Amino acid sequence: MRCACGKENADSAARCQQCGRPLARVTNWRRLAIDAAVAIGLLAAVAVVWMLDTGAAPRENGLKTDVLEEPAPDAETATPVAARKLRLAVTPPEYDDMGKLLATLGSGYDHTEISMDALLNADRLAQYDVVFATCGGVPDAWLGRRIGGAERGAPGSFHARRWIADGLKRALRSFVGRGGTLYVSDWQFQLLDIAFPEFIDASKRAKGAVQTVRAEVVDPGLIRRLGTTVELRFDKRAWFPAAFKDSEVTTYLRGPFTTLEGRQMTGPLLVKFPFENGNVIFTSFHNETQNTQTEQELLRYLVFTTVTAKEEANVRRTMVRGGFSPKERNLLSASTGSEPVTQDYQCQRPGPLQFVLGFEPQGARLRLAVSGPGGVRREQEGASTFHIDVPDAQPGTWRSTITPLEVPFQNFPFTLTIGEKK
Repeated sequence: MRCACGKENADSAARCQQCGRPLARVTNWRRLAIDAAVAIGLLAAVAVVWMLDTGAAPRENGLKTDVLEEPAPDAETATPVAARKLRLAVTPPEYDDMGKLLATLGSGYDHTEISMDALLNADRLAQYDVVFATCGGVPDAWLGRRIGGAERGAPGSFHARRWIADGLKRALRSFVGRGGTLYVSDWQFQLLDIAFPEFIDASKRAKGAVQTVRAEVVDPGLIRRLGTTVELRFDKRAWFPAAFKDSEVTTYLRGPFTTLEGRQMTGPLLVKFPFENGNVIFTSFHNETQNTQTEQELLRYLVFTTVTAKEEANVRRTMVRGGFSPKERNLLSASTGSEPVTQDYQCQRPGPLQFVLGFEPQGARLRLAVSGPGGVRREQEGASTFHIDVPDAQPGTWRSTITPLEVPFQNFPFTLTIGEKK
């Protein structure tokens, strides 16, 4: 230990052996500086090792594909949703044999035939995800006061008994409200008139004559499949147009037609509307004995629209919450061995774009690749709905390519929705 007088003393000494003054420790600043430098060097080395272990590295220059990770499972459960088939139910065939059409689409469209009386039972309907209430008559026990003449060999037109009307309204609103999808065709419009009166436009109520209607295709996704117009044959009299309030429904088809009284009207023929957590689809046109190839394509579209309605609604809600406005929706399907499907979207102004591939977790695995102006390319794959965001998309053609890596059944349906920032 060095004294202030300059004399070096033993560390154990209490006083300086030269001058006799009490000794105090004098800080060796040079040694401390060396120790600090060594410590800083060690910390830097540890940081470099940590960066290498975590994969951090400088970005490479130039354009390259962004491969996005699959979204993590729900944080609360930490386990993916188990794959399952949708549960489909169909009322007995009479004028609309939807069960026959479903059977042609493969095992993914297996269904249960239910009686019309099942539509009165909320607990029974809760067993299904989708219910097809197809065109036909109703049980005699449902019929109350007679109000009109006979059509298509039926005994006449009747009011529903009060307890029937109450049961239908309660059961159908419960089914759709909890998230179910209800498909209704032609004569069963009367079910919706009873169960969802707030959506009905009384001024559009009518019954159509036998005729061929040249319908305008309104939905952009349906235009891709059918073109801007389609001819529909109504070969039975007294069919029901879609008499709903325009502000409450999404219209897919509309056209001019002649009523039984000879009046000329123009109105919707295929619509969809949401109710609470579910959806209702109504079509004036349905599966007849003889349909053209175009009509068959429309019917397949109706099925795919019905079974994807719930997931499509979820996609739309998520996009809107994220500040995006859905601009275009495409309804697609894939089977084992299907080639990739390509869709183009014309972006009119610069800004964020979102591409959402929507499908139920039923065992499929799809890949979505998005490319656009300037060589931008992004790619992702997943086992249920996912999205790709392009935060600074430039105007021009944006191409989406969907590749089916795995499909659980033939004609597996999915949607591609494209949104722009509001």
